[in-house]
Amino acid sequence: MSSIVQPVAPGSSDDPKINELIQQAVDGWWHDSAMMGAIAHQPDLLKTILPVFESFFIAGRIPAHLFEMMRLKTGEINRCGYCMTVRAAGVVDEVSPKEEAFMGEIDESAFTRSEYLGIKLAEYMAGDPNYIPDTFYDELKQEYTKEEIVELIFACSVFNFGNKFNITMRLDTTDESDYEKEMAYPFTPKAVVNG
Repeated sequence: MSSIVQPVAPGSSDDPKINELIQQAVDGWWHDSAMMGAIAHQPDLLKTILPVFESFFIAGRIPAHLFEMMRLKTGEINRCGYCMTVRAAGVVDEVSPKEEAFMGEIDESAFTRSEYLGIKLAEYMAGDPNYIPDTFYDELKQEYTKEEIVELIFACSVFNFGNKFNITMRLDTTDESDYEKEMAYPFTPKAVVNG
């Protein structure tokens, strides 16, 4: 299955800023340009969304590896093939050894309290956030400031947006990246009923 819209390739846009942003995805962010290349079909959207990622992912207020674990958890729950395959390049070495402990049922003992709560928040938000218990919010407030809670929830909302965007676009990794190709998404066409 291929992407429903072919992503703009690095260096192929008439807009130098768009080429720069797509190249950032290749060189720094994910070592793959498919998501940013797809968004680049609407240049103003790409110019707006990438600074949003930067505002929390590289700001340093909350460790980047925690955001990456949260991003992967939302990808798992939402069944986003692209999100589960592509990794944030800057924190791969820190996150990879912990993946087994947060994919599927979360092994709380493998994480610091703040890490566990961040991953659990991602799990709740990728499911149905209407059912987040008050006791969980109490735990968050014991570990994080109100500013940090807003940042965690905002970041996780962005991750869920990314999951839904990538799934709906049936996004695949680019030929130039080293990632696996032909992402698996759960969609199965309905059988034609004769009749």
